[in-house]
Amino acid sequence: MPSDRVQQLVDSLAEQLQRSVVVDDPQVRLLATSRHFGDEDDVRVRAVLQRDAGSAAVAHVLGAGVAGWQRAGWIPAEPGIGMHPRWCLPVRWQGELLGLLMVIDAHAGLSAAETGLIAAAGEQLAAVLVADRHAADAATAERDATVAALLSPLAADRERALAELAGTLPAGRHVRAVALRLTDVAPEDAEQARAAVRRALAARPGTLATAGPDTGTALLVTAGPLDDAATAEAARRMVEEARAVAAGRFGSVAGTGPGVEGLDRAWTSARTADLATRAVPRLQPGPVVDGTALGVHQVLLRVPADAWDETALPAELHALRAADPQGRLTATLAAWLDAGGNAPAAADALHVHRTTLHYRLDRVRELTGADLDDGATRLRLHLGLAVARHLR
Repeated sequence: MPSDRVQQLVDSLAEQLQRSVVVDDPQVRLLATSRHFGDEDDVRVRAVLQRDAGSAAVAHVLGAGVAGWQRAGWIPAEPGIGMHPRWCLPVRWQGELLGLLMVIDAHAGLSAAETGLIAAAGEQLAAVLVADRHAADAATAERDATVAALLSPLAADRERALAELAGTLPAGRHVRAVALRLTDVAPEDAEQARAAVRRALAARPGTLATAGPDTGTALLVTAGPLDDAATAEAARRMVEEARAVAAGRFGSVAGTGPGVEGLDRAWTSARTADLATRAVPRLQPGPVVDGTALGVHQVLLRVPADAWDETALPAELHALRAADPQGRLTATLAAWLDAGGNAPAAADALHVHRTTLHYRLDRVRELTGADLDDGATRLRLHLGLAVARHLR
Protein backbone atom coordinates (compact mmCIF):
# COMPACT_ATOMS: atom_id res chain seq x y z
CA MET A 1 0.00 0.00 0.00
CA PRO A 2 1.31 3.51 -0.80
CA SER A 3 2.06 5.86 2.07
CA ASP A 4 -0.30 8.69 3.08
CA ARG A 5 2.21 11.14 1.64
CA VAL A 6 1.49 9.85 -1.89
CA GLN A 7 -2.20 10.62 -1.47
CA GLN A 8 -1.41 14.07 -0.09
CA LEU A 9 0.78 14.91 -3.08
CA VAL A 10 -1.90 13.70 -5.51
CA ASP A 11 -4.63 15.73 -3.81
CA SER A 12 -2.48 18.86 -3.74
CA LEU A 13 -1.56 18.62 -7.42
CA ALA A 14 -5.17 17.98 -8.43
CA GLU A 15 -6.37 21.05 -6.55
CA GLN A 16 -3.72 23.22 -8.21
CA LEU A 17 -4.56 21.91 -11.68
CA GLN A 18 -8.30 21.49 -11.11
CA ARG A 19 -8.01 18.22 -12.97
CA SER A 20 -8.19 14.55 -12.04
CA VAL A 21 -4.82 13.06 -11.10
CA VAL A 22 -3.83 9.44 -10.60
CA VAL A 23 -0.66 7.60 -9.66
CA ASP A 24 -0.26 4.03 -10.92
CA ASP A 25 2.56 1.57 -10.42
CA PRO A 26 4.64 0.53 -13.47
CA GLN A 27 2.09 -2.18 -14.27
CA VAL A 28 -0.77 0.39 -14.24
CA ARG A 29 -2.20 -0.75 -10.92
CA LEU A 30 -3.81 2.09 -8.99
CA LEU A 31 -1.82 3.53 -6.10
CA ALA A 32 -3.61 6.83 -5.44
CA THR A 33 -6.25 8.99 -7.08
CA SER A 34 -7.71 12.44 -6.55
CA ARG A 35 -11.34 13.46 -6.51
CA HIS A 36 -13.14 14.15 -9.79
CA PHE A 37 -13.25 17.59 -11.38
CA GLY A 38 -15.96 16.83 -13.93
CA ASP A 39 -13.33 15.51 -16.33
CA GLU A 40 -13.65 11.83 -15.55
CA ASP A 41 -13.96 9.27 -18.34
CA ASP A 42 -15.15 5.65 -18.33
CA VAL A 43 -11.71 4.27 -17.55
CA ARG A 44 -11.23 6.58 -14.59
CA VAL A 45 -14.69 5.79 -13.19
CA ARG A 46 -13.95 2.08 -13.36
CA ALA A 47 -10.52 2.54 -11.79
CA VAL A 48 -11.96 4.47 -8.85
CA LEU A 49 -14.89 2.12 -8.27
CA GLN A 50 -13.09 -1.16 -8.84
CA ARG A 51 -9.48 -0.16 -8.10
CA ASP A 52 -8.71 -1.51 -11.57
CA ALA A 53 -8.65 0.33 -14.90
CA GLY A 54 -9.24 -2.85 -16.89
CA SER A 55 -7.03 -4.92 -19.16
CA ALA A 56 -7.75 -2.84 -22.26
CA ALA A 57 -6.67 0.37 -20.51
CA VAL A 58 -3.53 -1.30 -19.17
CA ALA A 59 -2.70 -2.51 -22.67
CA HIS A 60 -3.29 0.97 -24.14
CA VAL A 61 -1.10 2.72 -21.57
CA LEU A 62 1.76 0.23 -21.71
CA GLY A 63 1.36 -0.09 -25.47
CA ALA A 64 2.17 3.61 -25.74
CA GLY A 65 5.64 2.69 -24.49
CA VAL A 66 5.49 4.62 -21.21
CA ALA A 67 7.71 2.06 -19.45
CA GLY A 68 10.59 3.31 -21.57
CA TRP A 69 9.82 7.03 -21.48
CA GLN A 70 12.44 9.28 -19.93
CA ARG A 71 10.22 12.37 -19.97
CA ALA A 72 6.54 13.22 -19.83
CA GLY A 73 4.25 12.98 -22.83
CA TRP A 74 0.72 12.41 -24.03
CA ILE A 75 -1.01 9.04 -23.96
CA PRO A 76 -3.53 9.40 -26.78
CA ALA A 77 -7.26 8.96 -26.34
CA GLU A 78 -8.83 5.56 -26.94
CA PRO A 79 -12.52 6.15 -27.69
CA GLY A 80 -13.22 2.42 -27.94
CA ILE A 81 -12.81 2.04 -24.18
CA GLY A 82 -13.95 5.53 -23.20
CA MET A 83 -10.50 6.91 -22.42
CA HIS A 84 -9.53 10.60 -22.73
CA PRO A 85 -5.93 11.71 -23.36
CA ARG A 86 -3.63 11.65 -20.36
CA TRP A 87 -0.46 13.58 -19.67
CA CYS A 88 1.85 10.93 -18.28
CA LEU A 89 5.01 11.56 -16.31
CA PRO A 90 7.17 8.47 -15.64
CA VAL A 91 8.30 8.79 -12.04
CA ARG A 92 11.88 7.54 -11.75
CA TRP A 93 14.56 7.29 -9.11
CA GLN A 94 18.12 6.78 -10.37
CA GLY A 95 16.66 5.46 -13.61
CA GLU A 96 14.30 2.97 -11.97
CA LEU A 97 10.64 3.35 -12.95
CA LEU A 98 8.60 3.70 -9.76
CA GLY A 99 5.23 4.79 -11.06
CA LEU A 100 3.18 6.72 -13.58
CA LEU A 101 1.78 10.14 -12.67
CA MET A 102 -1.15 10.85 -15.00
CA VAL A 103 -3.41 13.87 -15.44
CA ILE A 104 -6.63 13.64 -17.45
CA ASP A 105 -7.10 16.38 -20.04
CA ALA A 106 -9.79 15.69 -22.62
CA HIS A 107 -8.51 18.55 -24.81
CA ALA A 108 -4.78 17.85 -24.41
CA GLY A 109 -4.30 21.50 -23.58
CA LEU A 110 -2.03 21.70 -20.54
CA SER A 111 0.03 24.88 -20.31
CA ALA A 112 3.75 25.02 -19.74
CA ALA A 113 3.12 26.24 -16.18
CA GLU A 114 0.86 23.25 -15.52
CA THR A 115 3.32 20.71 -16.88
CA GLY A 116 5.92 22.38 -14.69
CA LEU A 117 3.74 21.78 -11.62
CA ILE A 118 3.38 18.14 -12.63
CA ALA A 119 7.14 17.77 -13.05
CA ALA A 120 7.79 19.26 -9.60
CA ALA A 121 5.21 16.93 -8.04
CA GLY A 122 6.88 14.02 -9.81
CA GLU A 123 10.19 14.79 -8.14
CA GLN A 124 8.53 14.74 -4.72
CA LEU A 125 6.67 11.55 -5.57
CA ALA A 126 9.88 9.82 -6.59
CA ALA A 127 11.38 10.35 -3.15
CA VAL A 128 8.29 8.92 -1.47
CA LEU A 129 7.68 6.05 -3.90
CA VAL A 130 11.22 4.73 -3.80
CA ALA A 131 10.81 3.60 -0.20
CA ASP A 132 7.30 2.25 -0.85
CA ARG A 133 8.41 0.46 -4.01
CA HIS A 134 11.36 -1.29 -2.47
CA ALA A 135 9.29 -2.44 0.51
CA ALA A 136 6.48 -3.68 -1.74
CA ASP A 137 8.91 -5.39 -4.13
CA ALA A 138 10.60 -7.13 -1.23
CA ALA A 139 7.26 -8.43 0.09
CA THR A 140 6.14 -9.58 -3.37
CA ALA A 141 9.48 -11.23 -4.08
CA GLU A 142 9.37 -13.00 -0.74
CA ARG A 143 5.85 -14.30 -1.38
CA ASP A 144 6.76 -15.42 -4.91
CA ALA A 145 9.84 -17.20 -3.60
CA THR A 146 7.83 -18.98 -0.90
CA VAL A 147 5.21 -20.24 -3.35
CA ALA A 148 7.97 -21.20 -5.80
CA ALA A 149 9.58 -23.22 -3.00
CA LEU A 150 6.22 -24.92 -2.46
CA LEU A 151 6.50 -26.13 -6.07
CA SER A 152 10.07 -27.34 -5.70
CA PRO A 153 10.83 -31.03 -6.31
CA LEU A 154 12.89 -30.95 -3.10
CA ALA A 155 10.95 -32.02 -0.02
CA ALA A 156 12.98 -29.73 2.27
CA ASP A 157 12.00 -26.67 0.19
CA ARG A 158 8.32 -27.63 0.32
CA GLU A 159 8.36 -28.20 4.06
CA ARG A 160 9.95 -24.79 4.61
CA ALA A 161 7.39 -23.11 2.36
CA LEU A 162 4.45 -24.75 4.11
CA ALA A 163 5.80 -23.54 7.45
CA GLU A 164 6.22 -19.98 6.15
CA LEU A 165 2.71 -19.98 4.67
CA ALA A 166 1.07 -21.35 7.80
CA GLY A 167 -1.89 -19.21 8.81
CA THR A 168 -2.24 -17.63 5.36
CA LEU A 169 -3.17 -20.69 3.31
CA PRO A 170 -6.57 -20.85 1.59
CA ALA A 171 -9.10 -23.33 2.94
CA GLY A 172 -9.38 -26.67 1.20
CA ARG A 173 -7.10 -29.59 0.42
CA HIS A 174 -7.81 -30.26 -3.24
CA VAL A 175 -5.31 -28.54 -5.53
CA ARG A 176 -4.91 -28.14 -9.29
CA ALA A 177 -2.24 -26.04 -10.94
CA VAL A 178 -2.56 -23.72 -13.92
CA ALA A 179 0.67 -22.56 -15.55
CA LEU A 180 0.87 -19.51 -17.81
CA ARG A 181 3.60 -18.88 -20.35
CA LEU A 182 4.02 -15.78 -22.51
CA THR A 183 5.43 -16.25 -25.99
CA ASP A 184 7.47 -14.03 -28.33
CA VAL A 185 8.06 -11.25 -25.78
CA ALA A 186 10.38 -8.55 -27.14
CA PRO A 187 12.84 -6.90 -24.71
CA GLU A 188 11.05 -3.55 -24.98
CA ASP A 189 7.81 -5.21 -23.84
CA ALA A 190 9.24 -6.58 -20.58
CA GLU A 191 7.16 -4.31 -18.31
CA GLN A 192 4.01 -5.05 -20.28
CA ALA A 193 4.77 -8.77 -19.97
CA ARG A 194 5.12 -8.51 -16.19
CA ALA A 195 1.80 -6.68 -16.05
CA ALA A 196 0.19 -9.38 -18.19
CA VAL A 197 1.38 -12.17 -15.90
CA ARG A 198 0.28 -10.37 -12.73
CA ARG A 199 -3.19 -9.58 -14.12
CA ALA A 200 -3.60 -13.13 -15.38
CA LEU A 201 -2.78 -14.58 -11.97
CA ALA A 202 -5.22 -12.16 -10.35
CA ALA A 203 -8.02 -13.42 -12.61
CA ARG A 204 -8.88 -15.98 -9.93
CA PRO A 205 -8.64 -14.22 -6.55
CA GLY A 206 -7.67 -16.11 -3.43
CA THR A 207 -5.28 -18.54 -5.07
CA LEU A 208 -1.66 -19.12 -4.27
CA ALA A 209 0.49 -17.87 -7.12
CA THR A 210 4.07 -17.20 -8.10
CA ALA A 211 5.16 -15.05 -11.04
CA GLY A 212 8.27 -14.55 -13.11
CA PRO A 213 8.99 -12.07 -15.91
CA ASP A 214 7.00 -14.06 -18.48
CA THR A 215 5.61 -17.09 -16.62
CA GLY A 216 3.29 -17.67 -13.72
CA THR A 217 1.68 -20.53 -11.81
CA ALA A 218 -1.63 -20.39 -9.95
CA LEU A 219 -2.72 -23.06 -7.49
CA LEU A 220 -6.48 -23.52 -7.41
CA VAL A 221 -7.27 -24.68 -3.89
CA THR A 222 -10.82 -25.95 -3.28
CA ALA A 223 -12.80 -27.87 -0.68
CA GLY A 224 -13.69 -30.60 -3.19
CA PRO A 225 -12.09 -31.88 -6.38
CA LEU A 226 -12.06 -29.32 -9.19
CA ASP A 227 -13.34 -30.85 -12.43
CA ASP A 228 -11.66 -30.55 -15.81
CA ALA A 229 -14.16 -28.00 -17.15
CA ALA A 230 -13.74 -25.62 -14.21
CA THR A 231 -9.96 -25.91 -14.40
CA ALA A 232 -9.95 -25.26 -18.14
CA GLU A 233 -12.20 -22.22 -17.62
CA ALA A 234 -9.81 -20.79 -15.01
CA ALA A 235 -6.91 -21.31 -17.43
CA ARG A 236 -8.85 -19.73 -20.29
CA ARG A 237 -9.55 -16.63 -18.18
CA MET A 238 -5.86 -16.32 -17.35
CA VAL A 239 -4.96 -16.47 -21.03
CA GLU A 240 -7.63 -13.89 -21.91
CA GLU A 241 -6.38 -11.45 -19.27
CA ALA A 242 -2.79 -11.84 -20.41
CA ARG A 243 -3.73 -11.39 -24.06
CA ALA A 244 -5.83 -8.34 -23.30
CA VAL A 245 -2.84 -6.65 -21.69
CA ALA A 246 -0.54 -7.85 -24.48
CA ALA A 247 -2.76 -6.19 -27.13
CA GLY A 248 -1.16 -8.31 -29.83
CA ARG A 249 2.45 -7.57 -28.88
CA PHE A 250 3.05 -11.11 -27.58
CA GLY A 251 1.10 -14.31 -27.02
CA SER A 252 0.15 -16.48 -24.06
CA VAL A 253 -0.70 -20.11 -23.46
CA ALA A 254 -1.71 -22.06 -20.36
CA GLY A 255 -1.39 -25.63 -19.17
CA THR A 256 -3.37 -27.46 -16.52
CA GLY A 257 -2.18 -30.18 -14.18
CA PRO A 258 -3.97 -33.06 -12.48
CA GLY A 259 -5.89 -32.72 -9.26
CA VAL A 260 -3.95 -33.65 -6.14
CA GLU A 261 -4.81 -33.75 -2.46
CA GLY A 262 -2.73 -31.59 -0.17
CA LEU A 263 -0.51 -28.61 -0.89
CA ASP A 264 2.52 -30.79 -0.28
CA ARG A 265 1.66 -32.49 -3.61
CA ALA A 266 0.93 -29.27 -5.51
CA TRP A 267 4.38 -29.38 -7.11
CA THR A 268 3.45 -32.50 -9.11
CA SER A 269 0.40 -30.79 -10.61
CA ALA A 270 2.43 -27.64 -11.35
CA ARG A 271 5.14 -29.65 -13.09
CA THR A 272 2.61 -31.23 -15.44
CA ALA A 273 0.92 -27.88 -16.07
CA ASP A 274 4.24 -26.27 -16.99
CA LEU A 275 5.11 -29.09 -19.37
CA ALA A 276 1.71 -28.65 -21.03
CA THR A 277 2.53 -25.05 -21.96
CA ARG A 278 5.46 -26.36 -24.00
CA ALA A 279 3.15 -28.45 -26.18
CA VAL A 280 2.04 -25.33 -28.09
CA PRO A 281 2.28 -25.16 -31.07
CA ARG A 282 4.25 -28.31 -31.97
CA LEU A 283 1.80 -30.77 -30.44
CA GLN A 284 -1.37 -28.86 -29.66
CA PRO A 285 -2.88 -25.60 -30.93
CA GLY A 286 -3.67 -24.23 -27.47
CA PRO A 287 -4.19 -21.76 -25.98
CA VAL A 288 -5.06 -24.12 -23.10
CA VAL A 289 -3.53 -27.60 -22.93
CA ASP A 290 -4.60 -30.35 -20.54
CA GLY A 291 -1.37 -31.78 -19.23
CA THR A 292 -3.04 -35.01 -18.15
CA ALA A 293 -3.90 -35.81 -21.79
CA LEU A 294 -0.37 -35.57 -23.19
CA GLY A 295 0.39 -39.27 -22.91
CA VAL A 296 3.99 -40.12 -23.80
CA HIS A 297 4.60 -36.47 -24.71
CA GLN A 298 4.57 -35.65 -21.00
CA VAL A 299 7.90 -37.50 -20.93
CA LEU A 300 9.22 -36.26 -24.27
CA LEU A 301 8.56 -32.61 -23.44
CA ARG A 302 11.19 -32.86 -20.73
CA VAL A 303 13.83 -33.10 -23.45
CA PRO A 304 15.18 -29.62 -24.33
CA ALA A 305 13.80 -28.36 -27.65
CA ASP A 306 17.28 -27.90 -29.12
CA ALA A 307 18.01 -31.61 -28.61
CA TRP A 308 15.44 -32.69 -31.21
CA ASP A 309 16.87 -33.49 -34.63
CA GLU A 310 16.58 -36.23 -37.24
CA THR A 311 18.95 -38.52 -35.33
CA ALA A 312 16.15 -39.07 -32.80
CA LEU A 313 14.17 -41.08 -35.36
CA PRO A 314 14.77 -44.81 -35.94
CA ALA A 315 16.17 -45.82 -39.34
CA GLU A 316 12.94 -47.57 -40.29
CA LEU A 317 10.98 -44.33 -40.02
CA HIS A 318 13.53 -42.46 -42.14
CA ALA A 319 13.10 -45.10 -44.84
CA LEU A 320 9.31 -45.01 -44.59
CA ARG A 321 9.05 -41.25 -44.78
CA ALA A 322 11.38 -41.11 -47.76
CA ALA A 323 9.23 -43.65 -49.66
CA ASP A 324 5.92 -42.20 -48.48
CA PRO A 325 5.94 -38.45 -49.27
CA GLN A 326 2.15 -38.17 -48.94
CA GLY A 327 2.26 -39.80 -45.49
CA ARG A 328 -0.46 -42.37 -46.13
CA LEU A 329 1.61 -45.36 -45.03
CA THR A 330 3.01 -43.46 -42.07
CA ALA A 331 -0.51 -42.54 -40.92
CA THR A 332 -1.57 -46.18 -41.31
CA LEU A 333 1.32 -47.41 -39.19
CA ALA A 334 0.55 -44.78 -36.54
CA ALA A 335 -3.14 -45.72 -36.38
CA TRP A 336 -2.32 -49.43 -36.13
CA LEU A 337 0.22 -48.87 -33.34
CA ASP A 338 -2.16 -46.49 -31.53
CA ALA A 339 -4.73 -49.30 -31.61
CA GLY A 340 -2.26 -51.70 -30.04
CA GLY A 341 -2.03 -53.77 -33.21
CA ASN A 342 -5.80 -54.23 -33.35
CA ALA A 343 -6.44 -54.31 -37.10
CA PRO A 344 -10.25 -53.84 -37.02
CA ALA A 345 -9.96 -50.83 -34.69
CA ALA A 346 -7.20 -49.29 -36.83
CA ALA A 347 -9.22 -49.80 -40.03
CA ASP A 348 -12.22 -48.12 -38.44
CA ALA A 349 -10.08 -45.19 -37.30
CA LEU A 350 -8.71 -44.76 -40.83
CA HIS A 351 -12.10 -45.38 -42.48
CA VAL A 352 -10.62 -48.05 -44.76
CA HIS A 353 -11.34 -51.72 -45.39
CA ARG A 354 -9.30 -54.22 -43.40
CA THR A 355 -7.83 -55.60 -46.61
CA THR A 356 -6.52 -52.12 -47.41
CA LEU A 357 -5.04 -51.85 -43.94
CA HIS A 358 -3.18 -55.14 -44.23
CA TYR A 359 -1.94 -54.22 -47.71
CA ARG A 360 -0.50 -50.96 -46.40
CA LEU A 361 1.14 -52.68 -43.43
CA ASP A 362 2.76 -55.18 -45.79
CA ARG A 363 4.12 -52.23 -47.79
CA VAL A 364 5.54 -50.79 -44.56
CA ARG A 365 7.31 -54.09 -43.93
CA GLU A 366 8.72 -54.15 -47.45
CA LEU A 367 9.97 -50.57 -47.38
CA THR A 368 11.49 -50.62 -43.90
CA GLY A 369 12.43 -54.22 -43.25
CA ALA A 370 10.72 -53.87 -39.87
CA ASP A 371 9.33 -56.94 -38.12
CA LEU A 372 5.97 -55.60 -37.00
CA ASP A 373 5.34 -58.75 -34.95
CA ASP A 374 8.28 -57.89 -32.66
CA GLY A 375 7.35 -55.98 -29.50
CA ALA A 376 10.61 -54.04 -29.28
CA THR A 377 10.29 -52.96 -32.92
CA ARG A 378 6.73 -51.79 -32.34
CA LEU A 379 7.83 -49.79 -29.31
CA ARG A 380 10.70 -48.18 -31.25
CA LEU A 381 8.44 -47.23 -34.15
CA HIS A 382 5.62 -45.99 -31.94
CA LEU A 383 7.99 -43.81 -29.92
CA GLY A 384 9.66 -42.63 -33.12
CA LEU A 385 6.30 -41.46 -34.50
CA ALA A 386 5.74 -39.50 -31.30
CA VAL A 387 9.21 -37.97 -31.59
CA ALA A 388 8.48 -37.00 -35.21
CA ARG A 389 5.76 -34.64 -33.95
CA HIS A 390 8.42 -32.73 -32.02
CA LEU A 391 10.47 -32.33 -35.21
CA ARG A 392 7.72 -30.53 -37.15
